[in-house]
Amino acid sequence: MKLSEEQLKSLRRTKGEMNVTIIALAKMIGINRRTLSRALKDENIKPLSIQKINNWLLDRYMNN
Repeated sequence: MKLSEEQLKSLRRTKGEMNVTIIALAKMIGINRRTLSRALKDENIKPLSIQKINNWLLDRYMNN
């Protein structure tokens, strides 16, 4: 399963705005760095990882 285009765009934008490494961002989200790397390359990842990414993005936008 892959992130939607909007999720992927939002994740990439947020990573750039925060100016963090994949390792640091993966820790913030609560997923493995390899999983995040695959997600950013628009490759398949597990649905649970997609849920964690989506929840993290939503939480970030709700708190800003």
